[in-house]
Amino acid sequence: MKSFQFVKRCEEMLSKMAPYMSSTVGKGRVAFGDMWEESFDETLQYLFSDQARMENAIEGYIRFALEATRLQKRFEKERRYIPKSYQEASETVYHNEEYMLNLYLPGILLSHYLWPHHYRQLSYFHDNFVPRVLASADKSFCDVGVGSGFYSRQLLSASPTSIGIAFDISTYAQSYATQQVSAFGLLNRWQCKLQNVLTQNPEQTWPVVMSVEVLEHLEDPVSFLHQLRRMLRKGGVGFITAALTAPNEDHIYLYNCAEDVLLQLRMVGLEIISYRTERAYQPLNDEPVPQIAAFIVQ
Repeated sequence: MKSFQFVKRCEEMLSKMAPYMSSTVGKGRVAFGDMWEESFDETLQYLFSDQARMENAIEGYIRFALEATRLQKRFEKERRYIPKSYQEASETVYHNEEYMLNLYLPGILLSHYLWPHHYRQLSYFHDNFVPRVLASADKSFCDVGVGSGFYSRQLLSASPTSIGIAFDISTYAQSYATQQVSAFGLLNRWQCKLQNVLTQNPEQTWPVVMSVEVLEHLEDPVSFLHQLRRMLRKGGVGFITAALTAPNEDHIYLYNCAEDVLLQLRMVGLEIISYRTERAYQPLNDEPVPQIAAFIVQ
């Protein structure tokens, strides 16, 4: 029986640093079993085997989770995101070194395992999107809004002949994502460019396009979707996700349900192959709860 020592170390640290989160890892273990624990343990081993790095990542996750909870409570009362422009969000989050490296990026990275709805989306990605990539003759891909680099790394690991390129507007996301891909020995098949695809139009098209939780960060997500549609080669496949009723410091556009996203996807000419919506938890009465929706398109 595998010991999953890095998950156990994470569990011990999380319980010590935030006792009110002491059951988080255990709940994941019970809900998802060995497959979840093995994947989580591998991520921790490759990225946070050093004690100090793991402590910093867990502290970032705790801050990230508490901030999300605070904003969700406000959202329950107001039913709207705190008004801000894309420029304001960029300055507050994407170009803020301390926030990105010590809260935002490690928080999002660990949430893929510690938030059940994020892990279920990851499972949907592997079960339904990756097989389509593996069946494609050309497996080159583009990841727009790479964030921590988590999904680029997932696809590179699952598809040994894939070659990827990623775009982001944050130097800190670029650095963090590159470190993750490099830690897994995949950097020879991937590169990340500091580029806004809306203002610096990539001329190339790709058979595989991914964009994970970017739409809600934009004032005009439809223009962004038009660009993704243009970047997706005819006959290709895309994986696009969005956060629904889930406030964050950089969330601008409010999607109340998956149908809001579906309407925009169809508006720009994308065909929906399948989609999945996941809730963070079951609502009480009519309270809004954080959700994520993932769409496989062509």
